[in-house]
Amino acid sequence: MDWSRAKTILIWAFLFLDLFLGYQVYMLRTEQWQGAEAVQGSKWDIELYLKQQHIALQAEVPQETPEMTYVNVENYGFNAPALQNVQGIKVTLENDRSAIIAQLKPPIPLDKQSDPDDLLRQLNRFLLYADQYRADAYQTSRQRIRYWQLHGNYPIFNAPLDVLTDNNQITGYTQTYFHIRSQGSARGVISAYTALRSLVEKQTILPGERIESVTLGYFGYHYDADIQVLAPVWRVIHNGRTDYINGFTGAIERPLDTRKVTP
Repeated sequence: MDWSRAKTILIWAFLFLDLFLGYQVYMLRTEQWQGAEAVQGSKWDIELYLKQQHIALQAEVPQETPEMTYVNVENYGFNAPALQNVQGIKVTLENDRSAIIAQLKPPIPLDKQSDPDDLLRQLNRFLLYADQYRADAYQTSRQRIRYWQLHGNYPIFNAPLDVLTDNNQITGYTQTYFHIRSQGSARGVISAYTALRSLVEKQTILPGERIESVTLGYFGYHYDADIQVLAPVWRVIHNGRTDYINGFTGAIERPLDTRKVTP
């Protein structure tokens, strides 16, 4: 064997491999830079577009466009005995056991210094799945602290937990919870800027209105079926009204509640 020739071939092979890997890293970095520039460009474009339409953007617009999936969920009811044996709480099941209405007897003093996470920890022994909810500051009022169940790190806008307060006391809560059954293939969602432009172009957001909140999460129609399909959505609150934009198709989904929440 000609070792000198073999060594030369190996050197050239490793050189080409290094060049190939370097090219791959370069292309990846270029795509990341272009993606960041595209997002920044979209931000400038939509801000100018909204200004031209006399629409006030009062919300922080998320930059993320993560890969998400359709999610199949089931709401087969709560395990009421787990709570009925706890002292200090009266539990009622509603909607075929799919929702809980709970009264705290006596009410629990509300610490004004507590944040929403502290409050959930305080309610932990009275509440099922407490660690699977996150507060929604925008839809929280003086009489109600609203949370949403999470899937991954994103809220499920069909599954609220409302902690009820009165005279600086926690008086009870209402809760809906979904069990995740399966999910589809992941793909990237449209940007929040695309969703906003779609709402303006469809005249869902009108000139003179203000955009108050933009949040990525999950939402789905409610059918009389055991399994419900939730889609990734951008929730946009404008002038107190709520619209949900499908994160894959850009279509407007039916909102859960379009009534304005008074702070």
